[in-house]
Amino acid sequence: MQAVSVMFKPSSSLCNMRCEYCFYHSLSAQRELPFRGMMSEETLRVALGKIFDYADGGPVSLSFQGGEPLLSGKAFFRAAARLIAKLNVKRSEVFVGVQTNGTLIDEEWCDIFCENKWLVGLSLDGDAEANAYRVDRDGAPTFDRVYAAAQLLRRRGADFNVLCVLTRPIAENIERVYDFYARSGFGFLQFIPVLKPLKTAVQNDAMYLTGDVYGDFLVKLFDLYMRDMRRGRYTSIRQMDNFVALANFRRAEQCGMTGGCARQFVIEGDGAVYPCDFYCLDEYYLGSILDKPLEELASTPVAVRFVEESRRYPDKCRQCRWFRMCMGGCKRERIDLDKCAAYDKFFVHAVPHMRRMS
Repeated sequence: MQAVSVMFKPSSSLCNMRCEYCFYHSLSAQRELPFRGMMSEETLRVALGKIFDYADGGPVSLSFQGGEPLLSGKAFFRAAARLIAKLNVKRSEVFVGVQTNGTLIDEEWCDIFCENKWLVGLSLDGDAEANAYRVDRDGAPTFDRVYAAAQLLRRRGADFNVLCVLTRPIAENIERVYDFYARSGFGFLQFIPVLKPLKTAVQNDAMYLTGDVYGDFLVKLFDLYMRDMRRGRYTSIRQMDNFVALANFRRAEQCGMTGGCARQFVIEGDGAVYPCDFYCLDEYYLGSILDKPLEELASTPVAVRFVEESRRYPDKCRQCRWFRMCMGGCKRERIDLDKCAAYDKFFVHAVPHMRRMS
């Protein structure tokens, strides 16, 4: 038995939005095949069968992302629910999440999520002003549509959390953005630092974080998190929850906070497999799920090297007093953002308080 984590990209890089900061749009454009096709039910069946074989009864975490995964259609996701139930013959505990921009959600989608007890991740960067980079193909704002989707999910009883791509304007105005989330009743939040394009020029430098901006953001966000916790209005902020766990000598669960990359698999629309969402590039191609079992894909030289590289830390990291809290950070984020000064400022401020939290 072993835990398995797999991300499906059933609609590959296809999306009905054109977010200015979209890392997967710029990443996929660097491949020989930017769009790897819509996933067929047969490809999904083969993949799920191999996933459950590999888990051998251990827990299985499945996520559907994109592009925009809902473009694959309701029939595809209903088929996914049937196949998961049918192929899970060893009764693995299964967690399923769907990350969406929310623009396609209607009552039937809510029914699919609720019937199968799937968690929805809704991309919403705070209020309308903060969502300025999240536009549709025509360049039109999408905030009203996505906010309406959040209200529909809530009315229909679907479980969802909110994912915010942390741009510099949001970091510099986190008090306003956090207040919007609180007033909206969003109790489960994730802040993911914006990523610069790999190997291509930055077009809009105003979007991206500096170490000083990121450090100030962490301090301000923690103070808001702690304030509401003291008032009995706890809001789960995933990164802060994990820092509290680390400060109290427990393990973090969030990718990028565990001291190195785990064996996660990303399966593209045509069955192509990669080791990480941030590295779905030709040089990190592991093979096809249609041709090889997961055991073989996990042991390819590319897969082994990918994990090993994430655990190579410079001497300054190993000697740092905060290494056990930072754990080197996310391999991909290290390229864009030197977090050392930011974390030093943040941990000095927050760790004494975190050690009194549970």
